[in-house]
Amino acid sequence: MHKYKLAAWLIAASSFVLVPAQLVAKPVPAPINLVKVYKYQGSVQCQGGGEPLMRMRRQLVKAGVKVVASHCGVDGLIYPSVCGAADGKINVFTIAQANLAKAQAKGFNLLRNLADAQLISCKL
Repeated sequence: MHKYKLAAWLIAASSFVLVPAQLVAKPVPAPINLVKVYKYQGSVQCQGGGEPLMRMRRQLVKAGVKVVASHCGVDGLIYPSVCGAADGKINVFTIAQANLAKAQAKGFNLLRNLADAQLISCKL
């Protein structure tokens, strides 16, 4: 009999804890359709160079594209180790899907087209 009283008390007590949480919970905002786009930096092995992340970001902003996030990356392809050859470094930007055409007009492509691409830390 004691077990049933304890169980009833726990059920009653839990309803006091759950009800206020349900009343305070905020609705989840609708997801924004975001896509990741990339563009090659233009850097080469042994020499570096290429276009820095922030300068490339400004290209998008000037084209009217709001950039949500910026990252450095590599395309995931294999390159022969030769000074002066491509190194596969890319700049990656998260933008609204609605701005994809503007980004593509500036030479950016969808990151999902590079199956083995990876984000890496940017070297200053």
